Amino acid sequence: MDRYDRITMLLRQGRTADAARLRAANPPDRLPRWTAGNPLSPDLRQIHELRDSLHGTHLDAGHAWAFSSDIIFRIARSDGHVHRTPLQTIPGDGYRRDAVFTAGTVTAIDDTRVYVWDMTTGRLLLATDPDDIPGPAGDLVSLAVGAGTAVTGTRAGYLLHWDLTDGRLLARTAAHTGFVHLVAIGTTGTPAVVSSGGDYVDDQTVHFHHLDGLRPLGTAQPIAQSITAAGWTVLDGQPRAVTLDDDGLLTVWEIPAAAPLWRVTIGGGSVGKHLVFTPDGTRMVVGSHGLTLHVVDVRDGTRHGTARTDFTTRIEHVAVHGSTAFAVQGLHSGGRTNLLDLTDRPAPDPGHHPRLLTATTDGQDTLVALDTHGLVHRYATHDGQPLAAPAGTPTGRYQAVGGHPHLATVTVSGRTQLVVMTDLVPTVVDPVTGATRTATADRLPDRSILWGLAAHDGLIAAVTIGGTVAVWDATTLTLRASTSVAETGRATDVALADRHGRTVVLVGFTDGSIRWYDGTDLTALTPPGPLAARAHPTGVTTDPADILGAHAVRALHVTGTTLLTAVGTTVTIDDLATGDPAGPALPHPSTVTDLCPAAGHGVPAVATTCADGTLRIWELRTGQLIRTFPLHPDTRRVLSVTGDQVVTLAVEYLLAVGDNARNTETGETDDRL
Repeated sequence: MDRYDRITMLLRQGRTADAARLRAANPPDRLPRWTAGNPLSPDLRQIHELRDSLHGTHLDAGHAWAFSSDIIFRIARSDGHVHRTPLQTIPGDGYRRDAVFTAGTVTAIDDTRVYVWDMTTGRLLLATDPDDIPGPAGDLVSLAVGAGTAVTGTRAGYLLHWDLTDGRLLARTAAHTGFVHLVAIGTTGTPAVVSSGGDYVDDQTVHFHHLDGLRPLGTAQPIAQSITAAGWTVLDGQPRAVTLDDDGLLTVWEIPAAAPLWRVTIGGGSVGKHLVFTPDGTRMVVGSHGLTLHVVDVRDGTRHGTARTDFTTRIEHVAVHGSTAFAVQGLHSGGRTNLLDLTDRPAPDPGHHPRLLTATTDGQDTLVALDTHGLVHRYATHDGQPLAAPAGTPTGRYQAVGGHPHLATVTVSGRTQLVVMTDLVPTVVDPVTGATRTATADRLPDRSILWGLAAHDGLIAAVTIGGTVAVWDATTLTLRASTSVAETGRATDVALADRHGRTVVLVGFTDGSIRWYDGTDLTALTPPGPLAARAHPTGVTTDPADILGAHAVRALHVTGTTLLTAVGTTVTIDDLATGDPAGPALPHPSTVTDLCPAAGHGVPAVATTCADGTLRIWELRTGQLIRTFPLHPDTRRVLSVTGDQVVTLAVEYLLAVGDNARNTETGETDDRL
């Protein structure tokens, strides 16, 4: 990893002194000043970016291991050094689907073969014959290893039992009506197999077989939810099969009756197809909300430990050794791995972890964020420290999807309030007390996804992907007006502005048009001057399958009497009163993704983000480029740009960068910063 990632990692671990020392050594232009919010895990020990899709993991006293299609990664737990061992391959190898580490080897499958490699040298020890797979069985799709053998599930519902010494097919059976999603082998007592399969959720079943000959032990009743993981453990001296479904329902099965012994909801999802148990077998390691690991008691669902990853997508695999876990981020996401401590301490309710939607500034002194459960969080902008305990009452009903933005501010009775949408009606939240008010009547007839939200001068406006625009009074939360302005997928963003003493609603569309509506009743208005031509552009065609095409309005922002519009690779600056250009167009090398006012520059300025991963600060009047610098790869939104720092939202935490700012294109220091 580069120095930027190392400093971020140290900050997330709480090692601020180490981060400061690394930063002091030849500091680059922009480095993290502080981070706030989750994940700031004291349990995080190592982060690696292996730049490959990973299909299996293993952890022992000295190393963490990961398997990709053609490499075995061995990571030293002592210093984090990564050793890459290429795998010996044979002609006709396919894409690996699953992998299991056992006893010095790693076993994996592609569509037609089972492979075994020496995990230290990468030497190929075994490859089965594709002709041994019965024709009706279809491709291999799932794998389990135990007792020196392997069991694979196939696309057409078969279970195949393989000898891993010589590659012989020992047994086969048509167990399911369709795709075998997962399989697990229990080797304590009489070796047995549990599998889950079926074409659809409502016809999936759990089957049990003797390992010897794959003779049926029993079939459970059809299950209501898709089984996501399975495994075997020993409880009170008896081997037990354990499954976990989509809803976090854990089931312990009695063998050979194939009947549920007990069930408990643990409130978290699985990590990969293979359940991972602690050495005593009574606890297992599961994921929660995709990004957190929990140690859960198999008998009653009690949580005994937790560790927060720094991932941006769900955990795909995990391995455990003692009180340490090795986690791998989901497939096709850069092969990011974490080594974490699983401390035996009470785990907080995952619903109370801040999952930041967006944030806003309050006098440039405070960052305010609302999480998906309705709690308000406030942070000091200079150091990212929380200013108070999270306020409010969790509801879990706030929408976290759509366009720009998810959160807005409005002034009600002289106080700044947050506005967020709850079931497509507005909720107003006091950022200091957490008190909330939600509109309860006059809900929108269009129940599609929220796509844009804006608030200004006592009004709240929203646009849905279904093309409905609505306006509410922020004080009374009564619906003033709603109307359909476009077909589904054609409206992209909304803004509010003042014109001649009344509030107007501006809506952007996929054809690049910006149409104006009266804020009182949403009657259509004619935009002033040259902006009238922008309301109905000619010669523009859009692809119905591409919601945000090349001509789409990506962002609308009103600052004072100026309208900023991002369309494709260009930001235009227009005067709202006259419709004339208020500054030159701002060109970008690729698609503009966001706009944010930039304060503290001595002149009106705006910050833009671009698909090339660069933030640019522009002077509005002249179009002069004041500053550019690269964004951290995790950046989702730019929240605040001031004279000495930029604050961004990086999935579930805030990241501030600044100090020693220099124009990366001219190499000169700008006194305005």
